[in-house]
Amino acid sequence: MGLAGAFASVALLIFSGTILAAGSIGPVEPIFSRYAQTYHVPTLDLRIEYFHDKPMEEMDDFDGYTVTLDFTYPIDDVSQIELLLPLYTDGEGDYNKPGNAFDGRSLDVDGYGGIRDFASLIYERRLSWLESQSDINIAWLAGAGKRLDTLDAKDNGELVDKFNHKGKNFQVGLKMDTNIRSGAMTLIGNLRYVVFRDTDDINLTGDDIDFEVLYATGAIMFNKYGRMTPVLELLLEEDFEDYTSFSLSPGMIYTMSDGLDIKLGAPFRLTSDGQKYAGELELSYRF
Repeated sequence: MGLAGAFASVALLIFSGTILAAGSIGPVEPIFSRYAQTYHVPTLDLRIEYFHDKPMEEMDDFDGYTVTLDFTYPIDDVSQIELLLPLYTDGEGDYNKPGNAFDGRSLDVDGYGGIRDFASLIYERRLSWLESQSDINIAWLAGAGKRLDTLDAKDNGELVDKFNHKGKNFQVGLKMDTNIRSGAMTLIGNLRYVVFRDTDDINLTGDDIDFEVLYATGAIMFNKYGRMTPVLELLLEEDFEDYTSFSLSPGMIYTMSDGLDIKLGAPFRLTSDGQKYAGELELSYRF
């Protein structure tokens, strides 16, 4: 777990060193649910997730952490591009591959990448003609991703298997946001349909190399209390076969300056499917 701490420390130092230069005022947003509004300025998000029992095709009771970088660049007032870059994953779990000599053993898993997060380029565009007819901001998105590196499963340093050593994904989605209760709260909703192709060992429930997942998130952001903004998010994962995961994630956003936020989240599952719980730390910097 030391690498995650190092990432967080370095990021805090970088962000703290530039905090006086951060003057780009922008709305704070939750960890999992993102605004349909186009960002006013380029925004960098660094997220560290500590997870417990994350679903993975050939690993049971998989615990660990993953680090992800997310950069969003506004093209104009209605469109933007997002670059998602999974940096590192480290975990431990029980190998589940009947017939293999290492089946049932506890293995270490690490690598420069994510689990079902691929390096991706995503284009987003607001439906401004719809917004003019209502108080709801709406945007569509489309993107594609590819794995850049493997996750290596090892037994006392000996390589046993390579996870996620190939594959790509494609995604489409919708985003919305609006103020409710006379502006006292903000409601945000995201929907993403992700198609995975030619993958390896990362399926949620089966062993197919091609599968699809629907991700849906919703968030209520409450009024800010000083520098603190309470958030409550609901998360859904559905693979259209025999996996449906609902999770609830209470969170808090601490605004250090006009350009820097620190976000904390604690998702826990409400169903038998899905990871049991996680701890989320995200640093958001608006240039």
